[in-house]
Amino acid sequence: MRYFSLFTLLLTWLISTTEARRKLSATSLVTCMDNSQISASYFNVTFNPDDRSLRYAIDLTTEINSYVTAHVQVYAYGFLIIEKDIDMCTIGWKQFCPIYPGTLQIDSIQYISSEYTDQIPGIAYQVPDIDAVAKIIVRDRNTGTQLSCIQASFTNGKTISQTGVKWATAVIAGLGLIVASMLSTFGNSNAASHISANALSLFLYFQSVVVVSMQAVDRVPPIASAWSENLAWSMGLIRITFMQDIFRWYVQSTGGTPSTYFIATTKQILVQKRKRSLDYVAGVAKRSLEYSLRSNRNLIVLRGIKRIGFNSKIEPTSIVATGYTWFALIGYLLVVLLVFVKSIVVILTRAKKVNPRSFNAFRGSFSNLIKGSLLRYIAIGSTQLTLFSLWEFTQNDSPALMVLAALFIALLVTVLGWSFFNVLRIGRRSIREYNNPAALLYGDSKVLDKFGFCYTMFHADKYWFGIVLMSYNAFKTIFIAFCQDAGKVSVWPVFVADMAYTASLFYFHPFLNKPTNITNYLIHIVQCINSFLFLFFSDIFNQAAPVSSIMGWVFFILNAAFSLILLILVIVFVIMSVISKNPDARFAPAKDDRFSFQRKSSVKNNRNSDIKQNNELDALGIAAQEHNPDWESQMYKLHDMSLEDDAGLNRGHEMTVPDYSNSSDYDDDYEEEVDQEKDKNQKLATKWKNKLTRKLSRKKSTKNKNNTTTTTTTNVRRLSDTLNHNDELNSDERRENYDELAPISVDAYNQRAYHTRGESSASSLSNNNPTNAKGFI
Repeated sequence: MRYFSLFTLLLTWLISTTEARRKLSATSLVTCMDNSQISASYFNVTFNPDDRSLRYAIDLTTEINSYVTAHVQVYAYGFLIIEKDIDMCTIGWKQFCPIYPGTLQIDSIQYISSEYTDQIPGIAYQVPDIDAVAKIIVRDRNTGTQLSCIQASFTNGKTISQTGVKWATAVIAGLGLIVASMLSTFGNSNAASHISANALSLFLYFQSVVVVSMQAVDRVPPIASAWSENLAWSMGLIRITFMQDIFRWYVQSTGGTPSTYFIATTKQILVQKRKRSLDYVAGVAKRSLEYSLRSNRNLIVLRGIKRIGFNSKIEPTSIVATGYTWFALIGYLLVVLLVFVKSIVVILTRAKKVNPRSFNAFRGSFSNLIKGSLLRYIAIGSTQLTLFSLWEFTQNDSPALMVLAALFIALLVTVLGWSFFNVLRIGRRSIREYNNPAALLYGDSKVLDKFGFCYTMFHADKYWFGIVLMSYNAFKTIFIAFCQDAGKVSVWPVFVADMAYTASLFYFHPFLNKPTNITNYLIHIVQCINSFLFLFFSDIFNQAAPVSSIMGWVFFILNAAFSLILLILVIVFVIMSVISKNPDARFAPAKDDRFSFQRKSSVKNNRNSDIKQNNELDALGIAAQEHNPDWESQMYKLHDMSLEDDAGLNRGHEMTVPDYSNSSDYDDDYEEEVDQEKDKNQKLATKWKNKLTRKLSRKKSTKNKNNTTTTTTTNVRRLSDTLNHNDELNSDERRENYDELAPISVDAYNQRAYHTRGESSASSLSNNNPTNAKGFI
């Protein structure tokens, strides 16, 4: 009920922000029968119900030479609401009594009798994007022979296509992506993964609404078309006047012929397309909309991509150039923003305003972060680039744009193909070596920074699902781009693709946790409904006209309400992340062990200042974060050396310090720290071993609580096996379950005189009893 109230408020605001004056107007007059003896080259009519005035400026060409009558039919949302026979001579229109062959140019005002105006319902002046059509059948008054059929679509000037809605949706979706990038850069990976996944899903949903609306179907109701215009920015269709002038010049200077629909008035432009039967049965006034709108020398009917571009005030020959320019411009601004942030960090560090070690990971891996950000941006814009590039091959606006289209297709195939190939290769190697794809995909920071966009929004085991997502988007864009002249051909493949992808989501559950999976289930269910509605808009079932008109309102209400819910969700996530001191704690962890392999500099670098607040699990995490590519073998060496130290068999043995210069997470400051502690190598092995085994020792001490002398040996094959992945318990509940402060029983092995225990440098616990020994393979 709350969301419905918000939606009602939004709809009321949309309507109230439009023009307040009541009116009905039409700007195109088209023929609705073959061999019509009346055609219009210019038509502009406005009716004012307050004074019943009808202002009209028309330029007609007629072949009629007689007195005529007009059979007028007015349809609203496909329903016939007014039907009247009018004799042109009786209403005082002398220009049409009689009609002579030739050109008829009229610019005049006529006052309509209240007999006719009272039949127009008041709601016709208030509902936005009204679907109203006036159809006039002209007959010879003496013989009754049908001479012409003309029709005009009316609007009341109110629309849901609003600049405020465009800005709101664009800013919120962009803000979510920016906050996710910042959190990921500075170490809050859990919050970043959730916000990024939801913001990206929101952006892709906006794109999908525009893409499905770009199908060249026979009939898109005005309300559905207007809503898709609000989201056209997601495909780069943003109008700036001086840019359009540049694009027009560029097309012409590179060998093309630019369209001039917005600066020429020699032809009428119609973006509301309808197509029905080609024949009209003479003498029968049908109570259904049966007509065909086709381009001719005086009329241009725009469909699909051209319709969306024209409604965005962009010339058809400038659509591709506009999409390319905004893609390149925003990519450039992204790089500038990252360089600016790095410069600020460097300045603050040199001025000693921040801890020099706070942003070591950011500065040390900056090149990988830029590469990863650009790759992520290319993946987000892949739908836009693929659709426009393939469509340009069928339009040939200019040779230069054809070359750019080929280059962008090559860029997408090369860059994204190379990225996903590397992810597959690394994931398979990780499974082969560690039996877990997360070990290398999340354990190697170079891989995570550069290729993380391919898999971070998915469960670690479903790292390959990004390929499915990209293939699904490419499949839809191919059909839509190449079927602009045959809308009925594209609607079935698009609908089947949406159904198949939605079914795969329910089968694989690929996203990082249950809430994110549910969000994407809902998004793609809505997409399936949109594709299903466009089956009717294409008139593939030859249904009655009211069916499509009603489904247009279903399309608008469904997508507007769902967009509002998603926008609120992203806003809440962003606010939670910004105001929280620990954004990661605000989100449920992913249902995999990615964080046991992932190095988070925010934890590691704060261990000296927050030792008292860290628990034993923090110590284990810090030890896990500082690993080389051969970290498992290092753990085994440390364990063996610790046992030798405990047994007193090799007390003089010195441990070899891991070579962090070969690690992908190499840290310059950390090398100095290692050099300063070379004289403590003998104790360091014991400390690391105790950090790693502390969690398991708690579990064992609980079992020995009743003075039981049985010792259980646990084999650990990888570091993640030592972690507790119970996402349902918080830290306090885990403390109660493991009873950390309970006395630890000491078995015979730990009672030996030569056993010593190195305390964890990051532990806030104190216990005189040594930890039980844990067995490692």
